Amino acid sequence: MAEQVPALDEAGTAAGLVEGPGWSRPGLDVAAGRYPLSVERHVMRMVDRLVPGVTAVTPHARYYALHGLVATHAEENGLTAPITQVLLRRAEVALAAVSFAHHPQALERLPRAHGVDALARRLHTGNVTMAEAEVPGKDGYVRNSWGFWGPYAGSEVALGILSPGAMPAPGPRLDRAAVRDGLGELLELAAEDTLHVDDLASLGGQLCVCAGDDHPDGTWLANLMCKPISSAEAGSRSVTRRQTIQLLCRVVATHPVVHFTRDVGHVLAFGDFLTTDVVTSDIDAVTAWRGVVLRNYSVGAWRRLWSWLVEQVDGLISVEELADRFAEQLPDVTVTAFLSSLPATQSRDGAPLPAEHDLRWAGEALPLAELRVLATNARRVDELTGRFRDSFLGQRGIELGPEWVHRRLDEARPMKLRDVARRLTHDLVARSQRIALAKARRRADGTMWLPTRLHERGGLLYRTSQEGRGDVGLRLDQLGTVLATCGVLHYQDQHWSVTDRGRALIE
Repeated sequence: MAEQVPALDEAGTAAGLVEGPGWSRPGLDVAAGRYPLSVERHVMRMVDRLVPGVTAVTPHARYYALHGLVATHAEENGLTAPITQVLLRRAEVALAAVSFAHHPQALERLPRAHGVDALARRLHTGNVTMAEAEVPGKDGYVRNSWGFWGPYAGSEVALGILSPGAMPAPGPRLDRAAVRDGLGELLELAAEDTLHVDDLASLGGQLCVCAGDDHPDGTWLANLMCKPISSAEAGSRSVTRRQTIQLLCRVVATHPVVHFTRDVGHVLAFGDFLTTDVVTSDIDAVTAWRGVVLRNYSVGAWRRLWSWLVEQVDGLISVEELADRFAEQLPDVTVTAFLSSLPATQSRDGAPLPAEHDLRWAGEALPLAELRVLATNARRVDELTGRFRDSFLGQRGIELGPEWVHRRLDEARPMKLRDVARRLTHDLVARSQRIALAKARRRADGTMWLPTRLHERGGLLYRTSQEGRGDVGLRLDQLGTVLATCGVLHYQDQHWSVTDRGRALIE
């Protein structure tokens, strides 16, 4: 605690109190962090390896081309970074406005262009004043001074579209002519003082985020994403990306797919299609995808279970009381009886059955539903073999991993399930506190940042906000929409299909 030192007036008497030290601002920032149990690392690392060049925030192919176009224009005209920033923001505003004019309502199975929601009021009035819309901040289309380049920059560098640097610069695989031919008119719109929405509708077929498949920039990006493998690229990230695209397209071609993560993910995780199909059985990435999708059920279960526990902390309660609340939600049975009640996880032929999926959609309430998912998923430790098992387990024996859950439940078979839940509550609270402290940072102004929503003081818990409980993204949705907007996939008649261009690129 800062020492209080008497402050003396001109007569030398104590005139008040001054808090010190004065070299930093006092305070502890307890703004919530992400991943409070840190169970997501293996899935996120595997997905990054399997889908290089696409992330959870890069759903549109045309932004790859647009940023390449701005980089080309900036280099060829010797633009400074500040001027390039303004050009990029204005071009993104133009892309959002044209896309809105082409699709005033939501796009079918594609996300809206970036910035449309922030520009909604201006777009609905019919006029967008560029000088107001492009300014970064709460009143513009985006807060970041580089617009939406930040979310795409890593992917664009990974694909070779841009070179690393503090501002967009052309990379070795950027086709300058293609992006200029496909989106060059956006630079002309970026120079306008005011964009009139009604006048932009006629440009939608050329410049909308949905239109890349028919234009040179879409053809270029489709080739870049799906390019044939050369002997020099063996083992590279581009090879893995191509294999993932082949796998996704094969599932789309043989199964009814409406939602990529839901429908493709189900085929990747369960059944014998991956190992018996003439195409997928020869794709090396199959083993990694099966393991990671199955592991993500465990990750999602921990996230939902922890979210439920934090939700129970209303006011100040002890860990023991929280543990009792968890236990009260469970049946009064032994762990052996609980494990015996779980559904089968493997067919007679050894193929994974959709046990976790069925449990999650059975409508059973938290926390019992997710405890069942965790226990069911842990059975895979003894059922998966070879590379399937390796990609499922990742780092061996880590806390809260499938092996850890399998061992803990096996050792606790004679115990009551409620007692195991009480012990687990203590484990999770202690783990969350350790992780928050490990992530804590001292900021430049001297304040401390502690990333946690659940706090412990004097043996009592309190929360500052709710925890999220969504699944870790597998990037399949984003990969699918990028492929759709560069002409590899097409949505029609309530399902996705592979285009002629897509088949030619992946076969």
